[in-house]
Amino acid sequence: MSVRTLRKKVVFSDELLASNENPFSTNKVTRYSLNFPIIGTCAPTALCADTCYFTKGPSTWSASLRKQYRLMNTVIDEPRETAGRIVAWAIRLKIDYICWNGGGDLFPELVDCINHTTAVLSDRPHWVRTRKPQLASRIEPRPNVYVHLSIDNHSWDRYEKMKALAPSSLQWFTAYQCAPGEVPTGNESKVIFRDGYKLRGTAPVENDCYLNLTEDITGACGRCRRCFDGSAL
Repeated sequence: MSVRTLRKKVVFSDELLASNENPFSTNKVTRYSLNFPIIGTCAPTALCADTCYFTKGPSTWSASLRKQYRLMNTVIDEPRETAGRIVAWAIRLKIDYICWNGGGDLFPELVDCINHTTAVLSDRPHWVRTRKPQLASRIEPRPNVYVHLSIDNHSWDRYEKMKALAPSSLQWFTAYQCAPGEVPTGNESKVIFRDGYKLRGTAPVENDCYLNLTEDITGACGRCRRCFDGSAL
């Protein structure tokens, strides 16, 4: 049994995307994103597992999970062909920035897929969210690529690994996740996520994510763009 076959057998579904299926999913904050399953891709810290928004709500419904696995399986089978499909759908839907890993995280074939997509779809930013320095450091540096390394107070070692591994030309930054009750100083990162995106009576700090500060999170990332316009570097 091949490695790819084994990996597909142990997941929720071994289905692939239909030939005409849209690889993108929709959500309130980013509008469109490429979502992958948590199980099989993520390497969370305990805090990440406790606070992850992707572990609740519509992303956990059966139809959503099945699509996440269909996309993952398709990338595993044909990363470069899937890149072409992503490019075509992004143009068709007039998506002006690509959010990778709205849920889930990097795996080797996905890095290959991202590298091909960003080369072809070079006229718009690509926002790659991850907790995996080893794989993130293999993303090809391009002017339109921004790697968002998620950390918290228990994963500074991942930041150090990323510093050691990432090419100097790769555009990357950290985004810091606060624990429940944690009040940041503002210096932890250029992007700081409060627990549940709520200030909870505390004062805002300089690098609070826009989500912490707005009442209406609908399309918030597209309005802010800090994570993929160079402001967070």
